[in-house]
Amino acid sequence: MQAASVNKGIGVGAAVSGRKAKLALISGFALMVGAAIVLSAWQNGIWPLNQRSEEALARRAQQFWDLKISGDTIGAYGFMAGSYRRRVTPDGFARLGGGLVIHTGAAVKAVHVDEKGGTVDLELRYVLNKDHFVGMETTAQVKERWVFEDGAWHRWPPDVG
Repeated sequence: MQAASVNKGIGVGAAVSGRKAKLALISGFALMVGAAIVLSAWQNGIWPLNQRSEEALARRAQQFWDLKISGDTIGAYGFMAGSYRRRVTPDGFARLGGGLVIHTGAAVKAVHVDEKGGTVDLELRYVLNKDHFVGMETTAQVKERWVFEDGAWHRWPPDVG
């Protein structure tokens, strides 16, 4: 009788030990997955990690142009550098170009981060809003300056240099 109860005690102890081992294995796996996610976030510039990266700048520049092309000039205005927003109103920004150029597409081609901030090489597609140019889409290669301020990339106004 005593042998049977001793074996039951060993069985319970082994089961508890097995659960602990399984829990430790699952915890270790979860820790490795978490570390991989953090590393991926850092490399890809996902907020709030590594916002100064080229990937974060490329994403921000593409967001600016997507807003501008969709007609959301107020949203795009928020991407402009603080010094620009202090001297140009949202209405002034919306009137820029006088409606002569209508942007139809934009694609970030290359991004470079330097000591002044960063540059973005873009391919812009546009049409001129004149009767004899209707349907004539044109492509231009453009280089923009972006600065990092207040924890995010902001577009430097092209007319400032």
